[in-house]
Amino acid sequence: MFNLSTQEVVWSIEKAPLVNLDGKIFQQYENFFGENFNLQVLEESDYVKVTGQEHLNRVSLAQQNEEMKKIRIFFMNSKITEALGKKFGMDLKFDSADYWVDGEGYVSEPHRDNHIIKLHVQIYLSDDNQGTCLYDEEENKLHTFEFKRNFGYALVNNDKSLHGVPRLSKNGRKSLYVRYS
Repeated sequence: MFNLSTQEVVWSIEKAPLVNLDGKIFQQYENFFGENFNLQVLEESDYVKVTGQEHLNRVSLAQQNEEMKKIRIFFMNSKITEALGKKFGMDLKFDSADYWVDGEGYVSEPHRDNHIIKLHVQIYLSDDNQGTCLYDEEENKLHTFEFKRNFGYALVNNDKSLHGVPRLSKNGRKSLYVRYS
């Protein structure tokens, strides 16, 4: 079932302050999709291993899944793209979106995203797991985004945006990961 409000998302982007933590520029979101948020994906057969991450305990909702198509269209919306661009002071274009499910043992070493990506948004769709961490150049943890359903963040992809996920101790870390170029 898919029930998301463009206006709620734009409002979340507009009201969240911009943070600059040692050159890592981001927003943190609480209740990103609003109070009446409902996004449930039930088709377990529509999950595939993530290209380039086949050795990790991560699957992604297949891009041809009907709910995934709706998610992509939702985040392509010009009101959302423009709100993000205005907040971060950059011209953005929707690039791609993924619905990820990470299992026990999954780890994402500190990294920066592909240079083509200017900004990514990650929204958590489950509770009680490990949030994404921001690191300094020596890979010391500086900040962890709270992992709660309907919480998340947007992060500018620059030479300071080192981020990752420590090894998960349990299954079920679900999130949306949306990229803008």
